[in-house]
Amino acid sequence: MKATDFNLPENLKFDFANGITSFGNSRLIILSSKAMGLLRHNIIKQVGVDNARKLLYKFGYQNGYTDFLEIRANYKFDTLNDLLASGPTIHTWEGIVQATPKEIKIDHLSKQFYFSGVWKNSYEAQQHLLYYEKGNLPVCWSLMGYAAGWCTAFWGNTILCVEPKCMGMGHENCEWELKPLADWDPKVIAPYLEAVLEGQEDMLESRES
Repeated sequence: MKATDFNLPENLKFDFANGITSFGNSRLIILSSKAMGLLRHNIIKQVGVDNARKLLYKFGYQNGYTDFLEIRANYKFDTLNDLLASGPTIHTWEGIVQATPKEIKIDHLSKQFYFSGVWKNSYEAQQHLLYYEKGNLPVCWSLMGYAAGWCTAFWGNTILCVEPKCMGMGHENCEWELKPLADWDPKVIAPYLEAVLEGQEDMLESRES
């Protein structure tokens, strides 16, 4: 199937008797964006912006990585591009952001990977701006982490996501770029690299335990 054919509501299972909503083998929970925004704000207050960024990027990374494994195991897409692009489709269905891919370049022989797109109505940017002024760095930390985790699981090697544009920086919409580590300027990815590496270590430990 095509990436846009995926329909999350048709794949959800609601077990009212046991209080469990699930997608495949994963249990889902539905939370208010305002509650998540307040939690995010309190994390920043408790541990500071740098540590909060790392925690939320890592949280998103683990979420995206897990979602990809669920999709790959249970659905068959027409092409690799469709499999990759189903991540933005899921992100959109989940109400996190409206995600539209712009450019996909993947070639395993030449080890080329590039994936870009536009995020509209990012709940994370909207919530951030309720508490803070616009700044010089992107603020959709968990969204970037999700994209990095999804694409890392897809590609088999570490992929990092950075927003060149973000509502939290004063732009109309957010945009994402995903590339392998070697293709990034080290200064650009410095705020996010540690979060991804720690996220990979955490997932390895959980599989071994």
